[in-house]
Amino acid sequence: MILIPLAAPSEPWTILVDILFFFLASAACAYYFYYYKRKDLLGKFWGSTFVAGIGALIVFATLQTYIRDVIMWLMSPKIGSTQLSNVNLVAIFLGGFIALYIMNRINHNKERRD
Repeated sequence: MILIPLAAPSEPWTILVDILFFFLASAACAYYFYYYKRKDLLGKFWGSTFVAGIGALIVFATLQTYIRDVIMWLMSPKIGSTQLSNVNLVAIFLGGFIALYIMNRINHNKERRD
């Protein structure tokens, strides 16, 4: 039997909250592609929201544990029980990319001329 890990059965509202999170995340992805990137998508905004929701459910059902393991390792890198570092790699990469993004915007998003 395949269990769909949507919510704990002890909380009746968690299933509705999970559905709301899926819908809002799918709508945010559709908004980004349809309105911000201005991509011509089948079904316009609502069609792309539906497709994003199906994609989110597929990845959630198949890769959730693997993605969680990778993120947990990035937050606290270790091999076995040996801690490699006390640095949260997610935080330092996020900080580095945000700083470079701001620097790029200050530089008026210029392209390199190699």
